[in-house]
Amino acid sequence: MATLYQINNDGSRAGRWDIEEAPILVGRSGQAKVSIEDEGVSRRHFLISREGEDYVIKDLNSRNGTWVAGRRVIAETLHDHDCILAGHTLFRFTRQPASSTAANYPRMGPHGTVMLHRLRSALA
Repeated sequence: MATLYQINNDGSRAGRWDIEEAPILVGRSGQAKVSIEDEGVSRRHFLISREGEDYVIKDLNSRNGTWVAGRRVIAETLHDHDCILAGHTLFRFTRQPASSTAANYPRMGPHGTVMLHRLRSALA
């Protein structure tokens, strides 16, 4: 199982959705499983689905595009702790259980500084 977190400007979590076997639709529409109030997000913006052991994000012809790790994508395999940007809304994808401390990042430091942490496994 994987989890999608919506991240606030201060680095805190604004929302959390588990991604299981059924695809998860993100968009401005009230019919989307993840409904976001952001004018930069299309009604049907992107979809995350499980394909074998992988999770794949697919842009649904959104107006402003879907960005993963700073790159605009059409379809891309997601990796643990990938940051996803849709409109002005930031998400973090994780394959870790919700109780993992890694899902709590980023945190705020002094004077509003966002503290980014890199896991040891990411350095190898």
